[in-house]
Amino acid sequence: MPTISDHPQRPGWVRKLAAVGLVAAVAGAASLALVAYTGGLHAAATVTVISQRAGLVMDPGARVKLRGVTIGKVGSIRLLGDDEAELVLRVDPAALGTIASNARVDIASPTVFGAKDVEFEDPPSPSPARLTDGSVVRASNVTVELNSVFQRLTAVLDTVEPHKLDATLSAIATTLTGRGAALGTALDRADQTLRQLNSAGPALEHDLAALAPVTATYADVAPNLMHTAANATALGRTVIEQSKNLDLLLLNTVGLANTGRDLLGDNSAGLTTVLDVLRPTTGLLAEYSPGIPCLFKGLDASSRIGHDAYSAQPGVKMSFGLLMGAQSYRYPQDLPKVAATGGPHCMGLPDISADQHAKYLVTDTGVNPLAPDNQGPKANAPSAADLMSYLFGVPVDPAALRARAGK
Repeated sequence: MPTISDHPQRPGWVRKLAAVGLVAAVAGAASLALVAYTGGLHAAATVTVISQRAGLVMDPGARVKLRGVTIGKVGSIRLLGDDEAELVLRVDPAALGTIASNARVDIASPTVFGAKDVEFEDPPSPSPARLTDGSVVRASNVTVELNSVFQRLTAVLDTVEPHKLDATLSAIATTLTGRGAALGTALDRADQTLRQLNSAGPALEHDLAALAPVTATYADVAPNLMHTAANATALGRTVIEQSKNLDLLLLNTVGLANTGRDLLGDNSAGLTTVLDVLRPTTGLLAEYSPGIPCLFKGLDASSRIGHDAYSAQPGVKMSFGLLMGAQSYRYPQDLPKVAATGGPHCMGLPDISADQHAKYLVTDTGVNPLAPDNQGPKANAPSAADLMSYLFGVPVDPAALRARAGK
């Protein structure tokens, strides 16, 4: 028995339209998911990284990580010159606000042959300032890829001739055959030497730094050194030309040395005695040596003044003046003493002005002509009787002398 459907049959164009709508919905969902995955639905901050090189395995779209978490991707790569590259990073603004401004930037690959990532690493002392949109940082390290090594090795192998390389390696192998122990010893010694050099690194660095001004000084005096070398050449030529006279001089010097040896040998005891006797004298001269230059300078100044005053001038020049008489000898006050001490001193020498008297050094010798009690005239002094006694040998009574002077 035929079955009658409860729903009427739809036209074909309706089914086609539904299929197209389903495909469009699936494509839209896929596109939306792709845009969301790539970060197109979120505003991204831009950070520029300047690196010495980006490497062979670094393409736009590479991941940007912070502490192992992806926070963005590489937007573009541009070559600035032969030695630098510019990487424009598109980073999540929220994550960018957690990165210190002095963070390290490494361009590294997680595997040997894998593509590289840009990684932000926290520094030992993070700065309170943070990276912002438009910041420019410099990469700290770029890992060398294995393919870069292969590329450089290929360039080297293209330059090296195979037969010459084979001959060189064969010679090295022949040389090292049976010498492994010696080579190991040499390497151990080299290691010890390098360790010593490493410990002396600061001193070596200081010496190298000090070498620069020394070499500059030598460069400045190089003409003088060359002139000295030229003079040394002339001196050497003169020595060669006068070699006979030089031999004669050396022979005479040897004879003089022999004569001096005999002289000193025969008189060694006497010379020792003389030196021992001169010890107090030389000690006294050493003690008063600061005043000796003053004496000779004063004598020199006096000789020049005397030469100007008396040289080539006829006649006699005299200077007269009155001086206070010295106190006559008194016993026992004026007994001589050998107790003078003091000095060394210059007593105004070498320059004494014309209106200044020379200083008199008062010492404990029993005599002082400039004593305070002898600085003025004294009439009828008892010393006059002593003077008469000294002159005529006749004792004179001081009282009688005063009485006669009073009449």
